[in-house]
Amino acid sequence: MCGINGIVTSNHSSAKADLFKMNNKIIHRGPDDDGFFIHNNNNFTVAMAMRRLSIIDLKTGKQPIFSEDKSCVIVFNGEIYNYRILKEKLEKKGKVFSTQSDTEVILKLYEEHGTESFKLLDGMFAFSIYDKKIEKIYIARDFFGEKPLYYCQNKNSFFWASELKSIIEVLPKKPKISKKALSLYFQLTYIPAPFSIYQNIKKLKPYHYVEIDSTTLKLSIHPIKDDFAHKTKSKINFNETKTKTRSLVEKSVKSRMIS
Repeated sequence: MCGINGIVTSNHSSAKADLFKMNNKIIHRGPDDDGFFIHNNNNFTVAMAMRRLSIIDLKTGKQPIFSEDKSCVIVFNGEIYNYRILKEKLEKKGKVFSTQSDTEVILKLYEEHGTESFKLLDGMFAFSIYDKKIEKIYIARDFFGEKPLYYCQNKNSFFWASELKSIIEVLPKKPKISKKALSLYFQLTYIPAPFSIYQNIKKLKPYHYVEIDSTTLKLSIHPIKDDFAHKTKSKINFNETKTKTRSLVEKSVKSRMIS
């Protein structure tokens, strides 16, 4: 299952302790391993952590994973179904891998294509990448929103996590229940993004990413753009449609059997 947590805060002295508290709250999501990253710039401390349930690359898949020059770092929750195909393409361009994990593929892909790389990922994911060169943090969520991702911002800090309890653990006081979210729950039997059950804590919409400037705490949210909406309808008959559908389903199932 795995899970991630993160903080950008001007409260340098509390960042490490808060990160450990957040990560301990989701130990049930990843009992096999954990990992931490903490970095201080002039204004803020950037801290990321994860709990890992080992599935792919049991020996060398420990996170966080860094780029070769240590300028980029990632924590990741999920599984990328097409990572072997993506890895092969990157290797042909001269990229060298030190692990067999899909996590490293995401990072190398980001180094190659920037945020445009997010649309190339076929899978379920919630991950955060810190790019020291441009002092930006990117937090992304998959197409269907299979992997949860919550975030909260106040005057001095920005928090994100796979579960609400991690964020609540480090806030000065527990937030009030959101009446809007509660109303939506009674109507739909679930709470859609960007709402959460608590005021001032939001759920990242599926197939979107958060961009945070780690020197100013300025936040912006962007959709992950792909070509799905621009494909024209196929003019094929019913039998051809059945054959095509079967082929796509078999291909989809096969890609999910890697682990």
